[in-house]
Amino acid sequence: MASNMEVVAMDCEMVGVGPHQESGLARCSLVDINGDVLYDKFIRPEGEITNYRTRVSGITRQHMEQATPFAVARLEILQLLKGKLVVGHDLKHDFKALNENMSGYNIYDTATDRLLWHEAKLSYCRRVSLRVLSERLLGWSIQNSWSGHSSVEDARAAMKLYQISRRIRAR
Repeated sequence: MASNMEVVAMDCEMVGVGPHQESGLARCSLVDINGDVLYDKFIRPEGEITNYRTRVSGITRQHMEQATPFAVARLEILQLLKGKLVVGHDLKHDFKALNENMSGYNIYDTATDRLLWHEAKLSYCRRVSLRVLSERLLGWSIQNSWSGHSSVEDARAAMKLYQISRRIRAR
């Protein structure tokens, strides 16, 4: 984990696009090391939205009325990520929704940090959700609203988990 690099946490929400309901980016939130919001916009994905996935995404038709077009948002987001350590949970899905190869980025992913899982007494698991890590290590109850996830809340949780992981490694 890079310690002298600026850090930004990212979380994205997706909707189903096209006849096969492929994931299209509908909201992206970025927060800094303190959890302050750097970016939080609803994004109009390319293609026809065929499933808003509201129960999980929190996205509704109304959010899309004034949403930023995907091509514009993508450039804004990638500019903010450039040269920074990108923190998140299962980031491969977020980068896929951005149509961006994540191999050119410095990444810290809570979904693959086994030391963090061990701290949460979840070493036996094959996959660990951000919700469970947040409950166990932060005492936070996230992703439990009937109106869907909050990408800001999820990005903040990932950032706090990153900070815990850094403290564990510094012991």
